[in-house]
Amino acid sequence: MDYKEVDRIFYRDGYRLAHNSLNEGITSTKLIKAVGQLYISIEDLLESFLRRSGAEGKPAECREGCSWCCHQSVFAVTHEFLYIRDHIQNHISDEIRHEILERARKRSRLTIYRSVSEQLKLREPCPFLENGICLIYNVRLMACRIYLSSSEKACRKDYEQPGNEQNFPDLFEFPLRAGRMLNQGFVAFLKQAGLPSAEFPMEQGYTSMVDSDQTFQTWIGTCCEDSQ
Repeated sequence: MDYKEVDRIFYRDGYRLAHNSLNEGITSTKLIKAVGQLYISIEDLLESFLRRSGAEGKPAECREGCSWCCHQSVFAVTHEFLYIRDHIQNHISDEIRHEILERARKRSRLTIYRSVSEQLKLREPCPFLENGICLIYNVRLMACRIYLSSSEKACRKDYEQPGNEQNFPDLFEFPLRAGRMLNQGFVAFLKQAGLPSAEFPMEQGYTSMVDSDQTFQTWIGTCCEDSQ
């Protein structure tokens, strides 16, 4: 498989999706819909990929309740944090929102002064994880969606022995590349439209959005008038 061509195709797809959704004017409603469409695109692709890999004798062993990967460092970009914040604000109770935020702040204190390599060795539960279940599964980050392993045993070893390269999970390469490039193409259009985008560790990005009261509407205000 020519992965350079795969990268180009999905980068263009991500850019085109954002362009088609937002080129005639950027509003909060359009942005939320566009991010949702981005995630639908990757989910449709993953469904097809997993069906094929299963038929070829190498199924994914990811399943509900398996949360080994939910203890490692995850990085995301601005539109993803805002999408999660919008969902939590509108669909999760005040009590649970407070608990999530406190867990995110606690994890941020562990990661904020560590280098990226040090963060990647850290194993602490995701603030959105509760009793082995993701509280925001439907709006989870791109990185979470494309992290698919064919070996639950390898994932468990990576959790138990972080930093040991011999125990790195047996991940599928194609979903990783496709999802990353879709996201990068999407971000490229947003930046071209004047929307600043930055990458942060998940817990730091989320707490920053909440503490600064950042929303899609205020984000749009950095570049243009929200016509909503």
